[in-house]
Amino acid sequence: MRYGIAARLALVALLGVGQGHAQSVPYVPLTDVLPPLYQDAPAEDRTARCGVDGLHCVRFVEAQLAEWEAFFGCDHRAVFPTVYRLLTREARLQLEKDPGFFDDPAGFGFEALAFYELYEQMITDHLAGRPIPPAWETAMAAAQEGDWTALHDMLLAINAHVQRDMPFALAVVGLTLPDGASRKPDHDRFNQTLNAAYTPIVNEIQRRYDPFLQDLMGEGLLLDNLAAQQLVALWREGVWRNAERLVRHADSGLAPLTADSIEWQAELTAEVLATGAIPGRRALRRAHCERVLAEDRAAGEGSAVSNDTATTAGGGAPSRWWALAAVLGLWQRRRRVCV
Repeated sequence: MRYGIAARLALVALLGVGQGHAQSVPYVPLTDVLPPLYQDAPAEDRTARCGVDGLHCVRFVEAQLAEWEAFFGCDHRAVFPTVYRLLTREARLQLEKDPGFFDDPAGFGFEALAFYELYEQMITDHLAGRPIPPAWETAMAAAQEGDWTALHDMLLAINAHVQRDMPFALAVVGLTLPDGASRKPDHDRFNQTLNAAYTPIVNEIQRRYDPFLQDLMGEGLLLDNLAAQQLVALWREGVWRNAERLVRHADSGLAPLTADSIEWQAELTAEVLATGAIPGRRALRRAHCERVLAEDRAAGEGSAVSNDTATTAGGGAPSRWWALAAVLGLWQRRRRVCV
């Protein structure tokens, strides 16, 4: 059975997966030596909003993603909230273990909040039938129809959220720390978190959503995991450079062209990844997921994060509006997180 080479290559590039199973790999900080090319005014201190360690905001994001994960259940749109939650969990554990890991942990927490808010806005609009960015439209369409793999669901959503959303989130947060230094070293440090997170991510996606993922990745794409980790860093390097372009051109006539180029890049990648559907895969995945979730419920091992993550971000609860219409995807949810 043949699978899309673009999808297999992209998973290796994004998550460092190869040879049929996820293995830990050493982190080599090659892109860390690349200097920032542009800095804006010093950012506001986010300690009051996210806590001195940033955990207030990171825990909030983790809890929100657990809610989306539970809401979608075995719908293929649940794959990305699971990926995103596990990555956020890894960031939380890093901050809990070493509050000094980032130069500006409060700013990192605020960035996590701003980044998540773009996903929440997209999924709220999607469920309400409103337009969403093209890369996200491709990802959501693939998750809702056809015989796509969990690999496709994961890659298409990661592409949309990172290549499309992240430059805009970084532009909102700013490229400069409150003390005037560049935020790029903190951006680069997060590559270590990604490196640590790929094993639990891939293993959980395979366990819950697609038991054939290991077979898919075992077809012999011979990229070394260490090289794959560097591809992750290089991709995020491009995200940083796009954010620099957004900030530099914010007040010029180039602003629309810069934003359009980011949208185009993410959508082009999505179109390349959206190949290789496998007949019958959807029904097999659904049956597997329902069985696993039933076993998890019986064992009391639901995916919800611990109660200590169920906290609001900032100096009080954000405004909330809930509207439910529980048929054919018309359910709408909005929790506004001001950034």
